[in-house]
Amino acid sequence: MCGRFSLDHFPESVVTALIDAEIEFAPREEVFPGDRVDVVFCRDEGNEVAPMQWGWKRSFTSKPLINARSAGAWDKKTWAQALRNHRCIVPASGFFEWDENQPKGRRDKYRIEPAEDDGFAFAGLYEITVDGEMFMSILTTRPSPKLSEIHHRMPVILDRADYADWLGAGNRESLESMMQPLHDSKLRLIQESRSPDLFSV
Repeated sequence: MCGRFSLDHFPESVVTALIDAEIEFAPREEVFPGDRVDVVFCRDEGNEVAPMQWGWKRSFTSKPLINARSAGAWDKKTWAQALRNHRCIVPASGFFEWDENQPKGRRDKYRIEPAEDDGFAFAGLYEITVDGEMFMSILTTRPSPKLSEIHHRMPVILDRADYADWLGAGNRESLESMMQPLHDSKLRLIQESRSPDLFSV
């Protein structure tokens, strides 16, 4: 899953490919579930940017639904309508994972960032409540071979050529083709911290 991501620098290559407008941007080293973050979505008049809270609220759980598994999402009541009609793109400069091969509380932390570009475009789903509040969730997929060494999931990261179709009227087959792991050559894994309990003597 993607439980934390970064906006420590403006992902210009992503945003300028999506929208022709100046966006006020406050850098954030880490974005946490429940935070509000600028998200791109499409309306009849074109692409727009709006702050959305990360994590859908549902009565059956006290935890916000921050991720949606792409496999099976079409058949789940929670996600199906949004997948058909309310897709969005979440710009990010990177995301974080902890090595799940290690014990909880003693896991090495990794930052995953683009190998060449200045940002990622996460595939997301959004909803608008009757009160006008906006919430988003990030789609996840199986990991790339490199990332699978530390974690069993990764966010769906869109290629630039797919931005318009993701936000527009792509059919199910074309959308599913976008919800695949990003190639290892486009990822860089950086170990940010190590648990002292794992290597102290």
